[in-house]
Amino acid sequence: MSITLSDGSITVELPEDLNWSDRTWSPVEQSFTRGLTGAPIIMVDAAQYGRPITLEAPERGGWMLATAEPQIITWHNTPGQTLTLDYRGEIHTVQFRHHDGLGYESAPVRYQINPGPDHQVIPTFRFITVEP
Repeated sequence: MSITLSDGSITVELPEDLNWSDRTWSPVEQSFTRGLTGAPIIMVDAAQYGRPITLEAPERGGWMLATAEPQIITWHNTPGQTLTLDYRGEIHTVQFRHHDGLGYESAPVRYQINPGPDHQVIPTFRFITVEP
């Protein structure tokens, strides 16, 4: 199954072996304080959005052609850019997670002085789900 990222008019195919490293997540949010009497005040609710989605390359693999990077970097550098992430059939409306470091970064598989069109990079994507 494939992994794609789209703005509705342009779609970029991502490496199909990217790992969703923070998939285990609970939407339950809880705050805990003590009242004047010392009794606990616990407030709890379910978050509707804000789920982190970090896609990372496995130890070997998950590489993509560097030619895909200009579009990804354009989206990354556009404030408030909303995208559709299709992660193997699961559809999520996402934005890059800028509040948690870089929303996108990559490293070359092999450093080259003059990389050609077949130059590959190891990508890491950090998203957060938002309201569609």
